[in-house]
Amino acid sequence: MTASLITPEAATRPASPKPAHSKPPLDNRTANSILLAAVLALTAIRLALASAIGLVDDEAYYRIWSLGASLSYLDHPPMVAWIIGAGRALAGDTYLGIRLLAPLIVALGAAVLWRTAYLLYGPEIARRAVWIMLAMPLLAVGGIIVTPDLPSVLFAGLVVWALAELDRSQNAKWWLAIGLFAGLGFLSKYTNLFLGGTILVWLIAAPENRKWFRAPELWIGGVIAGIVASPVFIWNAQHDWASFTKQFGRVAHSGSGGLNYLLEFIGTFIALASPVIAVLAIWGLVKVTRAAYVSRGRSRPDVLLASAILPMLIYFTAHALHDRVQGNWPAPLYPSLAICAALALDAVAPKWRLTTFLAALGLGFTMTAGIYAHALHPLVAAAKDPTEQMRGWPAFADAIESKRREAGAGWVATSSYATTGQIAMGLKGRSEVAQLDQRIRYEFLAPLPASVLAKPALYVELERRLDLPLMREKFRKIEPLGTLTRANGSPNGATYVVYLLSDPPAPPL
Repeated sequence: MTASLITPEAATRPASPKPAHSKPPLDNRTANSILLAAVLALTAIRLALASAIGLVDDEAYYRIWSLGASLSYLDHPPMVAWIIGAGRALAGDTYLGIRLLAPLIVALGAAVLWRTAYLLYGPEIARRAVWIMLAMPLLAVGGIIVTPDLPSVLFAGLVVWALAELDRSQNAKWWLAIGLFAGLGFLSKYTNLFLGGTILVWLIAAPENRKWFRAPELWIGGVIAGIVASPVFIWNAQHDWASFTKQFGRVAHSGSGGLNYLLEFIGTFIALASPVIAVLAIWGLVKVTRAAYVSRGRSRPDVLLASAILPMLIYFTAHALHDRVQGNWPAPLYPSLAICAALALDAVAPKWRLTTFLAALGLGFTMTAGIYAHALHPLVAAAKDPTEQMRGWPAFADAIESKRREAGAGWVATSSYATTGQIAMGLKGRSEVAQLDQRIRYEFLAPLPASVLAKPALYVELERRLDLPLMREKFRKIEPLGTLTRANGSPNGATYVVYLLSDPPAPPL
């Protein structure tokens, strides 16, 4: 995003004709420098927040993945575990260590988006797109919290960038990079399979792109992608395709939501992209799609941008007709949609263009600031507050440890991955924690010592997740010990039941 990244080549299609009184190149450098400063400032803010707020349940669970080596995992491919493991190696087993790479990856993603938009539409659209991306609340939250969406978005963006470089340079060696990024994307999240659809649509949609089917580099890139993604296939082959069955089973699931899920999908996008940005993105996507596939003279940049969005978007729209689409699933589309929003601004009347742009950024950044502030300290009490899972764990872990010692238990048992991850983080170095069921989630960990398992277990679980049948299956003696409350920012806190379990008829794990 600095001036050194700007090549002397002209953009394929400028966003708008340069006026006769256009400013000298220094203004481009200044504008890029301001944008770079904003990216660095936001990165610093996110690093500070990453060290100050507690983990969400999924992060605590993924931290467990980083404690042992595995080719893949039941819920997702292994990239998120590698990212957390690298951060912990650099900054310790702390909140900051677990999240260390998240703000850095988002900053890298901003640079990738800048270069992609610059290649397709020129420097002005590139700057706008990055500013809009920075203001999107979903990606702003993803700049702190480590989930599989983080690398998924990055590698999806890298595939689109490499396609843009290929389209500009016509250098077939870019297919090797495309294959690498596609494989790494699959190691991040299965959603990145849709990048294969992006590549195929781009190849077919423009006649001049079909020549690449005859290029050996394209097929070598496919082999590279397969080799890079192979750990996931090997793990699944060794586990009766458990992860594929779990994730791809959603495709065949048939729910009964009618238009409700579709409206929810649209509403969630409007909220997570922020309303003004969402409207601009949809408007821009319509314009890009028409220019790519409907207009007589197809625009090469528009063909690529539309191809980057439509395969995944069409699938999620169809999925929403029968089942819920979680708000984070379309995250890999957000950077490309930021380019669409930047393009849509060109259709706004010149006297309103800057006002609209500033309104889009202002609302997005205000929403993001509210989310950050609420995560630090609850601003309002809500029945379903997604940030409540980040609060109260250190003190709650101390209470569990005290209860364990008082009851004479040797280890802590749970029956959900969320509770397992959070308590394991809170009790690290003090007590062993294990989930009684779904042991496939933790097979990569060393087994608990027999001397520990020989002692009673202290069962701790969120009240609504209490699993008495599971306890009866695993232990003959079950003694209730009351409840413990985790202060989560709500008036009554979160209530957990506590039981002492002993006399197992067989090894409990």
